[in-house]
Amino acid sequence: MQGVRFQAAVLVLVLWALGFGALLAVTLAQTGGMLVYTLDDPYIHLALAEQILNGGYGINPGEFAAPSSSILYPVLLVPLLALGLGAWSPLILSALAQGGLVWVLAGLMAPLVRGRLGLVAGMALALAVNGFALPLTGMEHALHALASVAVVIGLARAAAGPAPAWLLPVIVLAVALRFEGAALALAALILLAMIGQGRRALAGALALAILLGVYGLAMRAMGLPLLPSSVMVKSLASAAAVEADWRDTLVQVLVNGLRALGHRWGLIHAAAALVFGALAPWSARALRPVAALGLAVLVAHLLVGRYGWFGRYEVYATAVMLSVALLALQRLTPKPWHPAALTLGLVLLGIPYLTTVAQTPGAARAIWQQHYQMHRFSTEFYPRPVAVNDLGYVAFDNPAPVLDLWGLGSEAARRLTQTQGRTVDTLRALTGDRVAYAMIYDVAFAGAVPPEWCRVAVLQTSLGIAASDRVSFYLIDRTDEGAIRTALTAFAPSLPPGASLTQTDCPPA
Repeated sequence: MQGVRFQAAVLVLVLWALGFGALLAVTLAQTGGMLVYTLDDPYIHLALAEQILNGGYGINPGEFAAPSSSILYPVLLVPLLALGLGAWSPLILSALAQGGLVWVLAGLMAPLVRGRLGLVAGMALALAVNGFALPLTGMEHALHALASVAVVIGLARAAAGPAPAWLLPVIVLAVALRFEGAALALAALILLAMIGQGRRALAGALALAILLGVYGLAMRAMGLPLLPSSVMVKSLASAAAVEADWRDTLVQVLVNGLRALGHRWGLIHAAAALVFGALAPWSARALRPVAALGLAVLVAHLLVGRYGWFGRYEVYATAVMLSVALLALQRLTPKPWHPAALTLGLVLLGIPYLTTVAQTPGAARAIWQQHYQMHRFSTEFYPRPVAVNDLGYVAFDNPAPVLDLWGLGSEAARRLTQTQGRTVDTLRALTGDRVAYAMIYDVAFAGAVPPEWCRVAVLQTSLGIAASDRVSFYLIDRTDEGAIRTALTAFAPSLPPGASLTQTDCPPA
């Protein structure tokens, strides 16, 4: 049986690698052969990793900030940056993790579906966890999904016999990779204690307490909140919890849960949670903790998690759901129709991600046309302190200060925006004498742009999945108009196909 699993996993992994390689090649062809991710977010991790490599923590030297939604991921990027791998560093980590996830899930599926049908099921399984497009987001989600599935498998082994030695480190790793891992880790430790492995559970709880305690103390020492700015900006429930506003926390959790039910994966997760809830008390003893773990993860994600954003937020929960389901199916008495039914189910789960695969080259092209060109302007043509609302590529490999008006990379911006909203006074207070110009989406600051700012140009690009296909360049220090006009004139002819720059006149001061 082990030989069958190994061969099946190898074949599925090879097919996945060929598919991913083909998608990467098509994407590179859309960006002139340059590796560009489908999101601007991985460049935030890269910018933070640069500062860590130089002894700081944040986006700008000497200014503390917590823009990363992961404790560990930027740290993992540091040695790769030190080796000179640059922007390829996130792809190396995410592709290796995605391959590992496909390998593990294919191994769980192998006893259930064999032969050619098994290959179809394996490719559908890879697609169901967004296996082809996810690595090109350059984010930590594939690593987190792999760690989450490892916890499920480790708990299953612990329920049937001795817990594997790697279970506790992987539980801690899941939290270190993404804060969503906290629900999985807590549930896994409680279930370990319930199956008679209290010492291991206590040791795991202590390790988690040390990890979060050290991280929390480090954040406090830098004058930052316990959770990263990126988490608090994107999750109102998390922000309310950190500020001990429990009434608002409850409201946000309920609203998030209702919103989740409006998403395809939210409905699937809710249905799976009901099934796992029924399995937990009535299934075989070795399967009960696994089903309970799946239930806990899915309910937690429904209540405080997110969906979408190029199919990355829900992947770990889906991977947990699939691994629990495959482990449960292995215990059923085989029927002739089981393989076909499982394959059909996986195909139905995976097909919607074909849209994400199809969008990947265009999304990378849009980031290349917009964010990379903004990076070029701020580093090659007009290297002055700049304010942005889409932090990432502008900050990566940029020695000039970058002010994040949205608050992911600036705790001051997050706090001020939270208290008084995005207003004219907010932007004035944040920029002051700190920056010379801004590159922002007008749609993101409707009615909030100070009237004394001069819009000197508009960059028009493909939309991709960005908030806008128009970036306005505002001159804040009007004494520099001649210099920025010269830079814009030199910059415009260097833009790639699909991007154009139009200069506009400043009204009288």
